[in-house]
Amino acid sequence: AFSVVSKQLSQCKLDLLEGLVSAEVFQVLKEKLSLLPENHRDALAADIDAIMYTTEGDVRIYYDDDGRKFVSILMRFWYLNDANLPDEVPGETKVFQIVFGDESTKEKRHLLTANYEFQREFTEGAKPDWTITRIEHPRLLE
Repeated sequence: AFSVVSKQLSQCKLDLLEGLVSAEVFQVLKEKLSLLPENHRDALAADIDAIMYTTEGDVRIYYDDDGRKFVSILMRFWYLNDANLPDEVPGETKVFQIVFGDESTKEKRHLLTANYEFQREFTEGAKPDWTITRIEHPRLLE
């Protein structure tokens, strides 16, 4: 889900995210994406093969005022991306440069992070659909 959604974000295909993200997240993304420079949009995309590490940051089970049961999982992702980001972007790390062919051709890769929170209602009879309730790409989507 992270790879698919991050690619759609980078391509500004918000119409494909309706139903996958909460209404609040959709509105925030709509506002923020229009202001992002192209290289930051490119850096949002995480190819599934470029995801280096994932971990859960927080898992919660809670009930709302009507007694409905929910589960919320915050996932943290570290992924490599070759977007043309300036070297002074705080919070990201240039992991390595790969040399293909000769010394004059180098490809930079950046290790970037993202936090996505997934929520699902587990009340009996509720649809088994997960919704993304938070999307954070620090230093890129702020």
